[in-house]
Amino acid sequence: MPFAGIFFLWFIGAVRAHVGAVEDKFLATVFLGSGLVFTATLFGAAAAAGAVLAVTHPSGTAPGPVSWDFGRHLAYVLLTEYAMRMAAIFVCSLSVMGRRLGVLPRPLTVLGFLTALTLLVAASNVPWAELVFPAWSLVLSGYILAVSGRARPPDGV
Repeated sequence: MPFAGIFFLWFIGAVRAHVGAVEDKFLATVFLGSGLVFTATLFGAAAAAGAVLAVTHPSGTAPGPVSWDFGRHLAYVLLTEYAMRMAAIFVCSLSVMGRRLGVLPRPLTVLGFLTALTLLVAASNVPWAELVFPAWSLVLSGYILAVSGRARPPDGV
């Protein structure tokens, strides 16, 4: 999980580099803040799950049902309720910023808004709905890599 957070922070940096100096300060603040809160909440969910497993299951004995249920529920709520809502704000702010500045094509911004809507409405009720966020991140990363590769001058020039 720590590597996922590090890679996500790297992704935020790559997106900010792609947008450049013309970024809207308000949307950039919302984008950066929601990304940082998402990462912190993701780490909190992982820590809650790990702590419950470590405390309730130290010597190969079965964990108590009360502590197991509490830890499982805490990690689940942190991930599906709070982290996914921050991910939705992250996607929505980036889609608006990308569209306003013209750095993202229309289909990618529409995909971003659909992703944000899915994360806001369905993430806590539909199993595996959380996977739309990494899928969107993968599509956006591919787009940024493709555009960056075309914009770079050939070596030796």
